[in-house]
Amino acid sequence: MIEPRQHSPESSPDHDTKRSKRLKEKLRRWGRGAQEKSHWAAERLLDRRVCIGVTGLSGAGKSTLLTSLIYQLSHPQKAQLPGFAPALNGDLLGAELKPALDSGLPMFDYQSCLDALVSEPPRWPQSTHDVSAMELHIHLRSHRRFRGKAHKTLVVELRDYPGEWLMDLPLLRMDYREWCRHQAHIIGSDTRAGLAPELVSRLAALSPKAQAQEGEIESLWRDYRQFLVSCRKERKLSYLQPGRALLDNEEYGVVPLLDLREFGAEELAAMPDNSNYQVLRRHYEAYVERQVIPFVESHFRHLDRQLVLVDMIGTLFAGEQALDDMRLAFAHIADTFRYGESGLLSKLWRPKVNRLLFAATKVDQVLAADHDALRQLLGQQLQQTFSGARHRGLPIFSEAIAAVRCSREDQRNGRRMLVGHDLQGRYLGFENAEIFSRLPSEEEGWGHYTGAAPPQLRPPHGMESGTIPHIRVDALLNLLLGDKV
Repeated sequence: MIEPRQHSPESSPDHDTKRSKRLKEKLRRWGRGAQEKSHWAAERLLDRRVCIGVTGLSGAGKSTLLTSLIYQLSHPQKAQLPGFAPALNGDLLGAELKPALDSGLPMFDYQSCLDALVSEPPRWPQSTHDVSAMELHIHLRSHRRFRGKAHKTLVVELRDYPGEWLMDLPLLRMDYREWCRHQAHIIGSDTRAGLAPELVSRLAALSPKAQAQEGEIESLWRDYRQFLVSCRKERKLSYLQPGRALLDNEEYGVVPLLDLREFGAEELAAMPDNSNYQVLRRHYEAYVERQVIPFVESHFRHLDRQLVLVDMIGTLFAGEQALDDMRLAFAHIADTFRYGESGLLSKLWRPKVNRLLFAATKVDQVLAADHDALRQLLGQQLQQTFSGARHRGLPIFSEAIAAVRCSREDQRNGRRMLVGHDLQGRYLGFENAEIFSRLPSEEEGWGHYTGAAPPQLRPPHGMESGTIPHIRVDALLNLLLGDKV
């Protein structure tokens, strides 16, 4: 008698069918991925794809700019972009927002930001504290028909990251000992004087060779984090490290030792593993390895162009120390970019930054007559920073913009003034202190700007009708993309 053949679950027809379906689905996914990567490579090589990093020093309005920029390009019939050649010529057909290919990063929440601007009453979008990526497929009328196509598409990959992360990039060039010496110089300067005298005394008294006490280091870290917050809030300072201390509540424990003058590098390296120096050195190195390096490897090195937004008006009216600190920040981040034109293969694997733009934002807070002076003033700070031979040949641009124009000019008693609504919705009129295209001399002093900061304004009513007013966003687009369209 022949026994009926027994089928194990692993060899059953149903199981074989399921396994076959899974295999086919894997092959389809692999095929789609290979096709997408081949399209990506072709777009890069044919100069139809460009990756732009967008960041902003604190309070510069990065989320608002991205929202305005995307909206203007996506609604050419409603946009006001006379300075952007494709819009002026009628060649801008629109744009589509899509996830960034193979980036693994969340998309910028464009819709929520737009909803905030057009809500009633209108409000500013929430600041972003993390990295995001998106692709903006800009459709343009083509005057060179290829295979019958009357349009072309430029893919603009936008990588958005907090300016606080940018401030951490100089850490890649400093070991812990160098960073401590650097911080000792900065903390001892006039820009930070008097903000946290007790903390500075505790840090200066902390012996590098003494045995580390976990509770003491945790306490110092909490106070040091608050010191960084005070530097930004009270003094409008920019060059603050570690930058992520301003964005989250993680226990990084990155605290500088302020008095290493009597210790050489070899002596510090020979200190016990449980000494203050060695424990804090490990905290610093862990921060660089786990936070800074992954950001550079997965995000920063993909950039072809970089846009840095600056609250130049807020910094200027905060005084000379704030401006000095902003210039210091520029100087230390200047060498973190890989400059130059990318070759054929480096376009695919390791592009270089071939255009660097700095934009002073919120120029609707000052009269139109002062806009160019503000742009020139920003340009002068950049010229001082990027004057070295290493940066020679890199195209650097400065612009003055308002992503959303919140004020309009009026005239009362023969004087020009601005009118708008403050953050509480109250209607107001105000004059700004005149912006000069040069910094005050030592003899003149900064009294002209002291206590004269313009009020913060609310977004204007009426944007739900489809038009977002702005100042010179079209000029910014021309600088970012004019050679690609």
